Amino acid sequence: MEAYIADWLHLGLRWLHVVAAITWVGSSFYFNRIDRSFRPPEPPVDRVSGQLWSIHGGSIYNYSRYPTGPGYVPENLKWSKWESVGTWVSGALLLAVVYWWGAGINLVTGPDGLSPAVAILVSAGSMVLAWVVYDIMCRTIPSDHVLSVAVAAFMGLLLWIFLQIFSGKAAFLHVGIAMATLMAGNVWFVILPGQKKMLRAIKDGTIDRFDVGADAKRRNYHSNYLTLPIVFAMIASHFPMTYGSAYAWLGFMLISAAGVAVRHFFNTMHHGHAQARWLVIAALISVAAIVLLAPPRLTPPANGQAAAVDTGRIASIIEARCAACHAAKPSMPGFNAPPNGLVLDSLQAAAAHAQKIRQMTIDAPIMPPGNLTGMSDEERAALAGWLAAGAPTK
Repeated sequence: MEAYIADWLHLGLRWLHVVAAITWVGSSFYFNRIDRSFRPPEPPVDRVSGQLWSIHGGSIYNYSRYPTGPGYVPENLKWSKWESVGTWVSGALLLAVVYWWGAGINLVTGPDGLSPAVAILVSAGSMVLAWVVYDIMCRTIPSDHVLSVAVAAFMGLLLWIFLQIFSGKAAFLHVGIAMATLMAGNVWFVILPGQKKMLRAIKDGTIDRFDVGADAKRRNYHSNYLTLPIVFAMIASHFPMTYGSAYAWLGFMLISAAGVAVRHFFNTMHHGHAQARWLVIAALISVAAIVLLAPPRLTPPANGQAAAVDTGRIASIIEARCAACHAAKPSMPGFNAPPNGLVLDSLQAAAAHAQKIRQMTIDAPIMPPGNLTGMSDEERAALAGWLAAGAPTK
């Protein structure tokens, strides 16, 4: 019953998180598009630095940008803030249900790694640490270019550390959460306070002397380019070929760089001078990542050696290391059904899913999760030989 409740919490929170993320990312993309599409008004309009005419849904819209306000505070002023907190909170709750509740399975690397309790503390502390370090960098590094490189390097370092102490899947997710924490922190600790100060300056008549400051703009710049790497971190956890590879760290950084290049292309397009070379750069980086993360080739056995595969031993490995979870009625605590409906309770059943076994135990050695059942390297090698021989059952 506990596992059943956990599954529904997982589903409900994931649904909530996806909906909240759509609203946040959608509004972020929308306002970045509008902001970069403004052009000087003709003829000039008092206090307006840019205008945008747009058509959508059968209507024509006119947007005007007031850097220091229209001279008064509008009564019905729409704020964009709850999308970020909704996404972050739902993501944190999802992390707790999936990775903290099931820390022994989903979070830790195995019996030789961190204990579940310590891993949970590190997981929670990493979110706080990510914001503190990032905030210090923003306050102490004056150059925007140097700061951008420093932030990218910091995210790369965090991922490398996560890969040493967490499972690959959890490591990718945690670097995504770290980046989302920076974005949400920017909204609530920097951008919103600055906007409130601006409104007070409008009310007390000091807006013409008010310095909006560059800090909010540079942090919004970071959030703009972090969006696609975060989305990749979220979806990559469903693809073991990314987080289970020996080159997972470099693969993540390459694909994130491709996402940044794509985002930059759209930014240049919104500015009115689209630079298609950034799409080419993104495609080349993506191809490099695909080649880097390609699984190793299994060498087929020489003629006559296929019959030498000990199918009895392979059957015992499947039974001891896989069937505890992947059975019609799993015996492993925490599982009330075989994961993804995959049943591996016999050699014949395993042979029918040979490709999946290869993907999860050889190409990306992520199964058993947290190595719960203690599969050894020698046993993985035996499975690789069996798979290379065509997964015989006799």
